[in-house]
Amino acid sequence: MADFVRAVATADIPDDKGRLWRHGDKRIALFRTRAGVYAADNRCPHEGYALKDGDIRGDVLTCAWHNWKFRITDGTCLFGGENIRTYPTSIREGWVYVDVTDPAPEEIAPELFASLLAAMGDVDTGRLARDTMRLNAIGMPLTEVVRTGVTYGATRAEYGWNHSLATLADCLTMASAFEGPLSTLPVIQGLATVSRTEVRRPPRSQPDPADVAREYGSAAGGLAAFPDLIDDERGDEAEAVLRGLLAGGASPEEIRHAFLVAITNHFLGYGHPMIYCQKAFELLGRIGWSEADTVLAPLVPAITWSTRYDRLPYMRRFLLAWQEADLADPVPSRAPAGPDAPVPVSVDPGLRRVLLDGMPEDAVTGVMSAVRAGVPVPRIIDVLASVAAARLGRFDIDSDTDDTKDAGWLDVTHTLTYVNALRWAWSADPGPAVLRGVLHAAWFVQWTSKFDAAQRPAPVAPYPGSDAGAVLAAIRKRDPDQAVALVKGYDGPAASLRTALTQAAAEDNSTASIMVAHAVKTTTAAITESAAGGRAPLAAAARFLAAPKRERFVYQATLDAIDFIQGRAKGDTPE
Repeated sequence: MADFVRAVATADIPDDKGRLWRHGDKRIALFRTRAGVYAADNRCPHEGYALKDGDIRGDVLTCAWHNWKFRITDGTCLFGGENIRTYPTSIREGWVYVDVTDPAPEEIAPELFASLLAAMGDVDTGRLARDTMRLNAIGMPLTEVVRTGVTYGATRAEYGWNHSLATLADCLTMASAFEGPLSTLPVIQGLATVSRTEVRRPPRSQPDPADVAREYGSAAGGLAAFPDLIDDERGDEAEAVLRGLLAGGASPEEIRHAFLVAITNHFLGYGHPMIYCQKAFELLGRIGWSEADTVLAPLVPAITWSTRYDRLPYMRRFLLAWQEADLADPVPSRAPAGPDAPVPVSVDPGLRRVLLDGMPEDAVTGVMSAVRAGVPVPRIIDVLASVAAARLGRFDIDSDTDDTKDAGWLDVTHTLTYVNALRWAWSADPGPAVLRGVLHAAWFVQWTSKFDAAQRPAPVAPYPGSDAGAVLAAIRKRDPDQAVALVKGYDGPAASLRTALTQAAAEDNSTASIMVAHAVKTTTAAITESAAGGRAPLAAAARFLAAPKRERFVYQATLDAIDFIQGRAKGDTPE
């Protein structure tokens, strides 16, 4: 229903010029031309300058600052990238009346979602942020905004699931740490990461869903065949089976188990497939299982084409120990409950020492000995997480910015995020398949000792305080020692500290998309792991967030190209 409000006298608007009129929280620019009086939002969507200062010729309004042009009759952008809102006007007895009625959310939501998709395609972060904020302002849940981002990113991911989709999943979770309009910050960061990653990519081709009953006899047959198809790198067939299973109504639990079996048959892709699987299923828990085909189908190529690390030379000793471990032994899936339940066996402190400073085969033996002694697997995962946090604390920060070295922060942060993904996997589907992943993690956290600083840094002493903002400030100043000291000595509300770290991860402290992704997922994992591991994972995340990082790899790529042209392979001994 129209709501015309008296604004200003017609004579008070200069010919072919603009005048600002305020009404509630609206700032409206009024223009008088020979054709009549027009009204539009005063703020130009480009960089926010006042449109009232613009030039109007005929029905075209030009922003004075950067020459964006709009048709004043309906707000269509003629040069630039985004429309503006216009308002109906009428003239009565020498006064201008403006209809300030806001359209119903259901009327403008489709247009806003279409605009959001266009902004993602153009990598227009400003428009993307504005559309997200507009959708939030009309009451649209952030899950619906993320659903749009997932639809855009998952269908275009050339090689399947990637860091940008994992970031978007985590950013939706992170939004709950903020209040009011700022809750959109993590989601906007996630959408921007997807936008930059998938820019100009067309939708990925997909195989049609398989007739699972005809080809494999039953849904159970299809579920059993799925991991083998991935292991044989028959990705299109595996994806067709998955899509057929989903179309046939296979349960989330059945689908998840098939994925976990496929993923843990090897230590895959430096842990990425397990992490992506976790994020995919957590995301579906938020946006709904109806999106399973969109979200899970691209997970298949991401797993299929991942490197089988257990086939690489440096994993041979681990692989021998792993093959000797009899995973067919009964594995307690969950700790017995009730008054008659036995007291859980505690973890031998020696296991942590082995994982920190031992040998690969010792890592396998230590974990399997603990399992057979009755130590609950979640307690073993606690130890793995504490070792992963220690790895981040021992990492040689200077090596990350040394362009002559291949490895950096991203290599070591994966220990924490992989262990966190395993915790999720065990809680969802405890059993031998995930136990294989636990053994992979044992090797992983031990093997990454190679990234420890040659001169181990002295422990940072706690600095007492209750101001979580000080932690955020230390991260912004790129002072890792101060950030760690403040986290260790923090005695304020735990939620405030988690929010400070979440904000640090969601802000622009990292610029390259790959660094944004790792900041987000490492912080998310650290917050989850702090429930069992106390302050250590949070201190580890703070050190990573605050440390200076190499975010562009041009010099390294140049050095690699020189080696390539001269025929030197990685690992060759210099002549």
